[in-house]
Amino acid sequence: MKDIVDLVYHPSPSIERLYLELTNRCNLSCEMCYRQNWQEPLGDMSTDILSSIAGEVASFPNLREVILGGIGEPTIANNFHQAVEMFASRYEVTVTTNGTTLDEPMIQFLLSRGVARIVLSVDTTDVQAFAAIRHQNVQGILESTRYIADRKINGKPEIIWEFLAMKSTLSYLPETIRQATKLGVNRIFVSHVLPMRKEMIEETLYYPTLVPETERTFQEAFLLGLAKGVDVVLPKSQLRTDRYCKFVETQSAVVRWDGQVSSCYRFLHSYPEYVFGRNKLIEAHSFGSLTEQSLLKIWTSQDFMSYRYKVITGGYPSCTDCEWVNGCDMVFRTDMDCLGNAPSCGDCLWGRGITVCP
Repeated sequence: MKDIVDLVYHPSPSIERLYLELTNRCNLSCEMCYRQNWQEPLGDMSTDILSSIAGEVASFPNLREVILGGIGEPTIANNFHQAVEMFASRYEVTVTTNGTTLDEPMIQFLLSRGVARIVLSVDTTDVQAFAAIRHQNVQGILESTRYIADRKINGKPEIIWEFLAMKSTLSYLPETIRQATKLGVNRIFVSHVLPMRKEMIEETLYYPTLVPETERTFQEAFLLGLAKGVDVVLPKSQLRTDRYCKFVETQSAVVRWDGQVSSCYRFLHSYPEYVFGRNKLIEAHSFGSLTEQSLLKIWTSQDFMSYRYKVITGGYPSCTDCEWVNGCDMVFRTDMDCLGNAPSCGDCLWGRGITVCP
Protein backbone atom coordinates (compact mmCIF):
# COMPACT_ATOMS: atom_id res chain seq x y z
CA MET A 1 0.00 0.00 0.00
CA LYS A 2 1.37 3.44 -0.95
CA ASP A 3 1.85 6.12 1.63
CA ILE A 4 -0.76 8.87 1.70
CA VAL A 5 0.21 12.33 2.84
CA ASP A 6 -2.38 14.90 3.78
CA LEU A 7 -1.28 18.53 4.06
CA VAL A 8 -2.94 20.47 6.84
CA TYR A 9 -2.60 24.25 6.68
CA HIS A 10 -2.73 26.26 9.89
CA PRO A 11 -3.94 29.79 9.07
CA SER A 12 -1.74 32.47 10.58
CA PRO A 13 -1.64 36.29 10.28
CA SER A 14 1.97 36.00 9.12
CA ILE A 15 2.37 38.90 6.67
CA GLU A 16 5.74 40.59 7.23
CA ARG A 17 5.90 42.90 4.21
CA LEU A 18 2.91 44.65 2.62
CA TYR A 19 3.19 46.19 -0.85
CA LEU A 20 0.62 48.85 -1.71
CA GLU A 21 0.13 50.05 -5.26
CA LEU A 22 -1.42 53.44 -4.60
CA THR A 23 -1.77 54.07 -8.33
CA ASN A 24 -0.93 52.44 -11.64
CA ARG A 25 -0.55 55.86 -13.26
CA CYS A 26 2.87 57.25 -14.04
CA ASN A 27 4.29 60.58 -15.16
CA LEU A 28 6.91 58.88 -17.36
CA SER A 29 6.85 56.49 -20.32
CA CYS A 30 10.12 54.59 -20.08
CA GLU A 31 11.31 52.43 -22.95
CA MET A 32 11.38 49.17 -20.96
CA CYS A 33 8.19 49.67 -18.95
CA TYR A 34 5.08 47.49 -18.72
CA ARG A 35 2.86 50.28 -19.91
CA GLN A 36 4.43 50.29 -23.37
CA ASN A 37 2.07 47.39 -24.15
CA TRP A 38 -0.69 48.01 -21.62
CA GLN A 39 -4.44 48.00 -22.14
CA GLU A 40 -5.55 48.25 -18.50
CA PRO A 41 -7.62 51.07 -17.00
CA LEU A 42 -5.77 53.56 -14.84
CA GLY A 43 -6.71 54.63 -11.34
CA ASP A 44 -5.74 55.41 -7.75
CA MET A 45 -6.47 53.41 -4.62
CA SER A 46 -9.67 54.68 -3.02
CA THR A 47 -9.74 56.22 0.43
CA ASP A 48 -12.04 53.42 1.59
CA ILE A 49 -9.61 50.69 0.57
CA LEU A 50 -6.60 52.50 2.01
CA SER A 51 -8.43 53.16 5.28
CA SER A 52 -9.56 49.54 5.55
CA ILE A 53 -5.94 48.37 5.13
CA ALA A 54 -4.71 50.85 7.75
CA GLY A 55 -7.37 49.63 10.14
CA GLU A 56 -6.60 45.96 9.61
CA VAL A 57 -2.80 45.86 9.72
CA ALA A 58 -2.87 45.55 13.50
CA SER A 59 -4.13 41.99 12.91
CA PHE A 60 -0.68 41.08 11.56
CA PRO A 61 1.76 41.11 14.52
CA ASN A 62 4.79 40.29 12.34
CA LEU A 63 4.25 43.12 9.86
CA ARG A 64 7.36 45.30 9.80
CA GLU A 65 7.49 47.01 6.40
CA VAL A 66 5.00 48.77 4.11
CA ILE A 67 6.25 49.38 0.57
CA LEU A 68 4.56 52.12 -1.42
CA GLY A 69 5.28 51.17 -5.00
CA GLY A 70 3.76 48.88 -7.60
CA ILE A 71 3.79 49.56 -11.32
CA GLY A 72 2.78 53.22 -11.09
CA GLU A 73 4.57 56.21 -9.58
CA PRO A 74 3.30 56.33 -5.97
CA THR A 75 4.17 59.97 -5.31
CA ILE A 76 1.61 61.19 -7.88
CA ALA A 77 -1.23 59.20 -6.29
CA ASN A 78 -4.02 61.29 -4.81
CA ASN A 79 -3.56 59.59 -1.44
CA PHE A 80 0.25 59.37 -1.25
CA HIS A 81 0.64 61.79 1.65
CA GLN A 82 -2.24 60.13 3.46
CA ALA A 83 -0.64 56.69 3.07
CA VAL A 84 2.69 57.88 4.45
CA GLU A 85 0.93 59.46 7.42
CA MET A 86 -1.02 56.26 8.09
CA PHE A 87 1.91 53.85 8.17
CA ALA A 88 5.21 55.65 8.81
CA SER A 89 4.63 56.04 12.54
CA ARG A 90 4.05 52.30 13.01
CA TYR A 91 6.13 50.53 10.36
CA GLU A 92 9.17 50.88 8.18
CA VAL A 93 7.90 52.64 5.07
CA THR A 94 9.74 52.21 1.78
CA VAL A 95 8.93 54.54 -1.11
CA THR A 96 9.89 53.37 -4.61
CA THR A 97 9.93 56.25 -7.07
CA ASN A 98 11.32 57.36 -10.39
CA GLY A 99 12.62 60.39 -8.50
CA THR A 100 11.21 63.08 -10.78
CA THR A 101 8.75 64.38 -8.17
CA LEU A 102 11.24 64.68 -5.33
CA ASP A 103 11.26 68.45 -4.99
CA GLU A 104 12.18 70.13 -1.72
CA PRO A 105 8.67 70.08 -0.15
CA MET A 106 8.24 66.38 -0.99
CA ILE A 107 11.63 65.47 0.44
CA GLN A 108 11.00 67.49 3.59
CA PHE A 109 7.68 65.70 4.04
CA LEU A 110 9.30 62.26 3.72
CA LEU A 111 12.11 63.18 6.09
CA SER A 112 9.76 64.61 8.69
CA ARG A 113 7.64 61.46 8.66
CA GLY A 114 10.67 59.22 9.11
CA VAL A 115 10.34 56.97 6.08
CA ALA A 116 12.83 54.11 6.33
CA ARG A 117 14.10 54.05 2.75
CA ILE A 118 13.70 55.73 -0.62
CA VAL A 119 14.33 53.70 -3.76
CA LEU A 120 15.10 55.62 -6.96
CA SER A 121 15.47 54.39 -10.53
CA VAL A 122 18.87 55.50 -11.85
CA ASP A 123 19.91 53.39 -14.84
CA THR A 124 22.80 55.71 -15.61
CA THR A 125 24.12 59.06 -14.49
CA ASP A 126 24.93 59.98 -18.10
CA VAL A 127 22.53 62.75 -19.12
CA GLN A 128 22.04 61.70 -22.74
CA ALA A 129 21.75 57.97 -22.04
CA PHE A 130 19.24 58.53 -19.23
CA ALA A 131 17.15 60.81 -21.43
CA ALA A 132 17.05 58.16 -24.17
CA ILE A 133 15.67 55.59 -21.73
CA ARG A 134 13.38 57.57 -19.45
CA HIS A 135 12.88 60.79 -21.43
CA GLN A 136 13.87 62.86 -18.40
CA ASN A 137 16.90 64.76 -17.16
CA VAL A 138 18.80 62.71 -14.58
CA GLN A 139 20.42 65.79 -13.05
CA GLY A 140 17.39 66.59 -10.90
CA ILE A 141 17.39 63.05 -9.49
CA LEU A 142 21.08 63.30 -8.63
CA GLU A 143 20.50 66.60 -6.87
CA SER A 144 17.57 65.10 -4.94
CA THR A 145 19.75 62.18 -3.87
CA ARG A 146 22.38 64.54 -2.46
CA TYR A 147 19.70 66.68 -0.78
CA ILE A 148 18.26 63.63 1.00
CA ALA A 149 21.69 62.33 2.02
CA ASP A 150 22.68 65.69 3.52
CA ARG A 151 19.50 65.94 5.60
CA LYS A 152 19.05 62.44 6.98
CA ILE A 153 17.54 62.23 10.44
CA ASN A 154 19.10 59.54 12.66
CA GLY A 155 20.46 57.81 9.56
CA LYS A 156 17.09 57.67 7.82
CA PRO A 157 16.10 57.22 5.11
CA GLU A 158 18.35 54.63 3.52
CA ILE A 159 18.93 55.67 -0.10
CA ILE A 160 18.75 52.91 -2.69
CA TRP A 161 19.31 53.15 -6.43
CA GLU A 162 17.98 50.65 -8.96
CA PHE A 163 20.05 50.09 -12.09
CA LEU A 164 18.58 48.15 -15.04
CA ALA A 165 21.38 46.37 -16.88
CA MET A 166 20.96 46.40 -20.65
CA LYS A 167 23.36 46.46 -23.58
CA SER A 168 22.75 50.19 -23.87
CA THR A 169 23.46 50.85 -20.16
CA LEU A 170 26.06 48.26 -19.06
CA SER A 171 29.08 50.44 -19.84
CA TYR A 172 27.66 53.17 -17.59
CA LEU A 173 27.43 50.95 -14.50
CA PRO A 174 30.91 51.60 -13.03
CA GLU A 175 30.54 55.37 -13.35
CA THR A 176 27.05 55.17 -11.86
CA ILE A 177 28.56 53.38 -8.85
CA ARG A 178 31.21 56.09 -8.53
CA GLN A 179 28.60 58.83 -8.59
CA ALA A 180 26.46 56.95 -6.08
CA THR A 181 29.35 56.81 -3.62
CA LYS A 182 29.77 60.59 -3.90
CA LEU A 183 26.08 61.33 -3.44
CA GLY A 184 25.49 59.31 -0.29
CA VAL A 185 23.71 56.26 -1.75
CA ASN A 186 23.67 53.26 0.62
CA ARG A 187 22.80 50.44 -1.74
CA ILE A 188 22.41 49.72 -5.44
CA PHE A 189 20.27 46.93 -6.85
CA VAL A 190 21.33 45.84 -10.33
CA SER A 191 18.76 43.88 -12.34
CA HIS A 192 18.72 42.41 -15.81
CA VAL A 193 16.00 43.70 -18.11
CA LEU A 194 12.93 41.54 -18.75
CA PRO A 195 11.67 42.51 -22.23
CA MET A 196 8.05 43.60 -22.51
CA ARG A 197 8.42 44.36 -26.22
CA LYS A 198 10.11 42.32 -28.94
CA GLU A 199 12.44 45.20 -29.72
CA MET A 200 13.90 44.97 -26.21
CA ILE A 201 15.08 41.36 -26.59
CA GLU A 202 18.34 42.53 -28.13
CA GLU A 203 19.03 44.52 -24.94
CA THR A 204 19.35 41.37 -22.76
CA LEU A 205 22.73 40.45 -21.29
CA TYR A 206 21.97 37.09 -19.68
CA TYR A 207 21.67 33.46 -20.80
CA PRO A 208 21.58 32.52 -23.65
CA THR A 209 23.13 35.80 -24.90
CA LEU A 210 25.60 36.15 -22.01
CA VAL A 211 28.86 37.81 -22.99
CA PRO A 212 32.11 38.00 -20.94
CA GLU A 213 31.82 41.79 -20.71
CA THR A 214 28.74 41.44 -18.53
CA GLU A 215 30.46 39.59 -15.71
CA ARG A 216 33.61 41.72 -15.97
CA THR A 217 31.54 44.89 -15.58
CA PHE A 218 29.51 43.41 -12.73
CA GLN A 219 32.71 42.44 -10.90
CA GLU A 220 34.17 45.92 -11.39
CA ALA A 221 30.97 47.48 -10.05
CA PHE A 222 30.93 45.21 -7.00
CA LEU A 223 34.56 45.98 -6.14
CA LEU A 224 33.95 49.72 -6.56
CA GLY A 225 31.05 49.54 -4.15
CA LEU A 226 33.04 47.42 -1.70
CA ALA A 227 35.88 49.93 -1.69
CA LYS A 228 33.52 52.86 -1.07
CA GLY A 229 31.11 51.24 1.38
CA VAL A 230 28.15 50.96 -1.01
CA ASP A 231 26.34 47.63 -1.08
CA VAL A 232 26.02 46.54 -4.74
CA VAL A 233 23.47 43.73 -5.20
CA LEU A 234 24.03 41.92 -8.50
CA PRO A 235 21.74 39.62 -10.49
CA LYS A 236 22.59 36.16 -11.74
CA SER A 237 23.27 35.92 -15.46
CA GLN A 238 22.83 32.18 -15.92
CA LEU A 239 20.28 29.62 -14.78
CA ARG A 240 21.09 27.99 -11.45
CA THR A 241 19.43 25.08 -9.69
CA ASP A 242 18.24 27.10 -6.74
CA ARG A 243 14.96 29.00 -6.97
CA TYR A 244 13.97 31.68 -4.51
CA CYS A 245 10.87 33.87 -4.49
CA LYS A 246 11.57 36.95 -2.41
CA PHE A 247 7.87 37.78 -2.15
CA VAL A 248 6.79 34.41 -0.80
CA GLU A 249 9.88 33.76 1.32
CA THR A 250 9.48 37.10 3.12
CA GLN A 251 5.75 36.56 3.72
CA SER A 252 4.68 39.38 1.43
CA ALA A 253 1.28 40.40 0.10
CA VAL A 254 0.69 42.89 -2.70
CA VAL A 255 -2.44 45.02 -2.94
CA ARG A 256 -3.30 46.49 -6.33
CA TRP A 257 -4.77 49.99 -6.61
CA ASP A 258 -8.31 48.58 -6.97
CA GLY A 259 -8.06 46.31 -3.93
CA GLN A 260 -7.12 43.03 -5.62
CA VAL A 261 -4.63 41.05 -3.52
CA SER A 262 -1.81 39.28 -5.33
CA SER A 263 1.31 37.35 -4.39
CA CYS A 264 3.88 39.48 -6.21
CA TYR A 265 4.48 42.24 -8.73
CA ARG A 266 4.57 39.80 -11.63
CA PHE A 267 0.92 38.83 -11.19
CA LEU A 268 -0.34 42.29 -10.33
CA HIS A 269 -1.28 43.13 -13.93
CA SER A 270 -1.66 41.50 -17.34
CA TYR A 271 1.00 42.22 -19.93
CA PRO A 272 3.25 40.51 -22.51
CA GLU A 273 6.69 39.28 -21.51
CA TYR A 274 9.56 37.76 -23.49
CA VAL A 275 11.27 34.95 -21.56
CA PHE A 276 14.45 33.98 -23.39
CA GLY A 277 12.85 35.35 -26.55
CA ARG A 278 9.59 33.42 -26.09
CA ASN A 279 6.47 35.59 -26.09
CA LYS A 280 4.42 34.95 -22.95
CA LEU A 281 1.19 36.45 -21.67
CA ILE A 282 1.38 37.26 -17.99
CA GLU A 283 -2.14 37.21 -16.61
CA ALA A 284 -3.08 39.13 -13.49
CA HIS A 285 -3.93 36.77 -10.64
CA SER A 286 -5.88 37.82 -7.58
CA PHE A 287 -6.48 35.75 -4.46
CA GLY A 288 -9.33 38.02 -3.43
CA SER A 289 -10.58 41.59 -3.35
CA LEU A 290 -10.54 43.90 -0.34
CA THR A 291 -13.88 45.26 -1.49
CA GLU A 292 -15.37 41.84 -0.66
CA GLN A 293 -13.11 40.24 1.99
CA SER A 294 -10.67 41.23 4.70
CA LEU A 295 -6.94 41.01 4.06
CA LEU A 296 -6.67 38.39 6.80
CA LYS A 297 -9.33 36.21 5.22
CA ILE A 298 -7.64 36.43 1.81
CA TRP A 299 -4.17 35.73 3.25
CA THR A 300 -5.36 32.66 5.14
CA SER A 301 -7.54 31.29 2.35
CA GLN A 302 -6.84 27.71 1.23
CA ASP A 303 -5.82 28.84 -2.27
CA PHE A 304 -3.31 31.43 -1.09
CA MET A 305 -1.77 29.18 1.57
CA SER A 306 -1.49 26.28 -0.89
CA TYR A 307 0.14 28.53 -3.46
CA ARG A 308 2.75 29.83 -0.99
CA TYR A 309 3.54 26.31 0.21
CA LYS A 310 4.19 25.04 -3.31
CA VAL A 311 6.44 27.98 -4.14
CA ILE A 312 8.47 27.62 -0.94
CA THR A 313 8.89 23.87 -1.36
CA GLY A 314 9.60 24.05 -5.10
CA GLY A 315 6.46 22.11 -5.99
CA TYR A 316 6.19 23.62 -9.45
CA PRO A 317 7.95 22.91 -12.77
CA SER A 318 11.14 24.59 -13.94
CA CYS A 319 10.06 25.64 -17.43
CA THR A 320 13.20 27.64 -18.14
CA ASP A 321 15.38 24.54 -18.41
CA CYS A 322 12.79 21.86 -19.21
CA GLU A 323 13.76 19.61 -22.13
CA TRP A 324 10.17 19.76 -23.44
CA VAL A 325 9.78 23.53 -23.32
CA ASN A 326 9.90 24.02 -27.09
CA GLY A 327 6.93 21.70 -27.61
CA CYS A 328 4.82 22.89 -24.68
CA ASP A 329 1.84 25.19 -25.17
CA MET A 330 1.53 25.95 -21.44
CA VAL A 331 4.62 28.17 -21.40
CA PHE A 332 2.84 30.87 -23.40
CA ARG A 333 0.52 31.79 -20.50
CA THR A 334 0.56 31.88 -16.70
CA ASP A 335 -2.96 30.68 -15.90
CA MET A 336 -1.75 27.10 -15.18
CA ASP A 337 1.33 24.92 -15.41
CA CYS A 338 1.73 21.25 -16.34
CA LEU A 339 1.27 20.19 -12.70
CA GLY A 340 -2.03 22.05 -12.38
CA ASN A 341 -0.67 24.95 -10.34
CA ALA A 342 -2.35 28.31 -10.82
CA PRO A 343 -0.84 30.76 -11.35
CA SER A 344 2.27 29.36 -13.01
CA CYS A 345 5.69 30.44 -11.69
CA GLY A 346 7.69 27.95 -13.78
CA ASP A 347 9.72 30.45 -15.79
CA CYS A 348 9.75 33.45 -13.47
CA LEU A 349 13.13 35.14 -13.84
CA TRP A 350 12.76 36.82 -10.45
CA GLY A 351 12.73 33.35 -8.92
CA ARG A 352 16.02 32.58 -10.69
CA GLY A 353 17.71 35.79 -9.55
CA ILE A 354 18.08 37.16 -13.08
CA THR A 355 15.71 40.03 -12.46
CA VAL A 356 16.00 41.70 -9.07
CA CYS A 357 13.97 44.17 -7.05
CA PRO A 358 14.40 45.52 -3.47
